[in-house]
Amino acid sequence: MNLRQFIKYWLWRDTTHRGEFDALRRLMTPDFPQLVVDIGANDGFYGSNSFPFVARGWRGILVEPHPVPFAQLEKLHRRRPNVTCHNVACSNFTGTFPLFLGNDPSTSTLSHDPELLKTRTQNTIQVKVETLSDLLNSLSIPADIGLLTVDSEGMDYEVLLGLDFSRWRPRLIITEDCKVKEAKKSEWLTSHGYRLVMPIAENTIWQSIR
Repeated sequence: MNLRQFIKYWLWRDTTHRGEFDALRRLMTPDFPQLVVDIGANDGFYGSNSFPFVARGWRGILVEPHPVPFAQLEKLHRRRPNVTCHNVACSNFTGTFPLFLGNDPSTSTLSHDPELLKTRTQNTIQVKVETLSDLLNSLSIPADIGLLTVDSEGMDYEVLLGLDFSRWRPRLIITEDCKVKEAKKSEWLTSHGYRLVMPIAENTIWQSIR
């Protein structure tokens, strides 16, 4: 953590990379449901889009497939009854599949895309994969979700494919960009009643218009 990041955290409990927390907060109305779902939560702190909200008492559903950052995630939130952590991956398929380990845990991915070869190794571990709909259903999560944040190293599009938008309706969604899938992701979200609010760093913020 550099000095700028420390000051931002100390003053506002903001752990996001490029001010995503402030951008998201400005889009939230007083009636916003205080529920954040974080797919690819990593260790839950460094660069986290969900931490500023759970630190303010929001309910958090935090999902991370890699066992090393997941252990840190659990430790970070072990005293927060408003947070549950889940050691699974999310996609548009289910089962047990290889997770390609990255050069550091934050870049591990289910994706076989050549674009990600620079950040991953050929070492894998087997992880459980669920659709986001199945996960939310198993936890009895209500339809009205305040924020869905997705950072799954090239698999954000597939995570969104695994969500039944007719049943769950995040008011805001923030996703990580992936050049080869960006057009498909944009078309999918637009077709389900979301508009692009803004790009911010390597992310895009989407807002429900239904």
